[in-house]
Amino acid sequence: MNRDVKLIPTKSVLGVMGSGQLGRMFAQKAKERGYTVKCFSPESNSPAFKAGVIETVADYDDYSTLKNFLQSIDALTFEFENIPASALNTIEEVSKETGLRVSPSVNSIRISQNRFKEKEYFNQIGLKTAAYIYLKDLEDLHANKSKTQFPCILKTNQFGYDGKGQGKFQNFSELESFLKTQKTIDHLIEEIINFSCEISVVACRFDSGKILFYPPSENTHKNHILDVSIHPARVSEHIKEKAIEATKKLLVALDYVGVLALEFFVSNDNVICNEFAPRPHNSGHFSMDACYISQFELQLLTLCNLEISLEKLETIPCIMKNIIGFDFSEKESSYVNFLSSDEYRLHLYQKDQPKIGRKMGHWNYLGNKAFFEAFPE
Repeated sequence: MNRDVKLIPTKSVLGVMGSGQLGRMFAQKAKERGYTVKCFSPESNSPAFKAGVIETVADYDDYSTLKNFLQSIDALTFEFENIPASALNTIEEVSKETGLRVSPSVNSIRISQNRFKEKEYFNQIGLKTAAYIYLKDLEDLHANKSKTQFPCILKTNQFGYDGKGQGKFQNFSELESFLKTQKTIDHLIEEIINFSCEISVVACRFDSGKILFYPPSENTHKNHILDVSIHPARVSEHIKEKAIEATKKLLVALDYVGVLALEFFVSNDNVICNEFAPRPHNSGHFSMDACYISQFELQLLTLCNLEISLEKLETIPCIMKNIIGFDFSEKESSYVNFLSSDEYRLHLYQKDQPKIGRKMGHWNYLGNKAFFEAFPE
């Protein structure tokens, strides 16, 4: 698509919605190229702040403060998608008034943060998903009783990530009893897929329509949180091609500009779309050490309309291991031993307090050992 979009030159001020580790890692790359970075979030002394980002600390629905923030920057991106509708409306308003560059689009954020809209969109553009039923009240539950297969997964419709807001139910009575305890019902019943593995593709698209992608990664989860990502995925070339083509289709359909990750279940000869993230993704952290250009550099380049000449993103094999909760403090002595090897790269996020389920950092392993040798318990 032809667009009249100006470059965002060095020394400009870039804004990020959110101030966690993804904002931090984006800012580190932006600052290397001479940009100033500001972030907007309710959190103070955040991982992004500790990387030299200028914080605006306010609730996302604080209209006046958010508008002032948006008027102080030259371009805006996102480090997460769970942003209230009021804030998205403000971003849209200011962008129309001032021409503020926003990448990715507010429309992409709206779709990604709503599971029903997301699955409807996937199906609309011809991407396969698990079967699902949207529930807005108990009447919907009873009306769809005959269509519901058990066991099933119940997910909250809005603002879910890392397994938050979802549970497994064995029968109708159990599901009904749970929903009766909810103040509001805005949920999806989702079919459980019998899959062999989970994979994801991290890709980007520029204003010109040029698409770059990393080969798929293979992901394993612990307590619904990504634990290990193996790059490249140990799946057939046919499956890899299907996943890449599905990701390209999504990027084009959304007229997307920025970095995006699309997650899949691999079932027999099919790739079944689970969800997409309109931003860099945990499973793309291998790119920080295993690639010439990382997913955070791609986020910067697409935001600033700095298209690169590369036609393909070359990678080397890598295993990414998340450090979750209290893992680092409990295993610190063994982690320190890894630092003597140039095959390991440690990335810590400078979060003050470990909590159960909180991502504190990650390792990238670039050697030839098997996983259990690379990261012994």
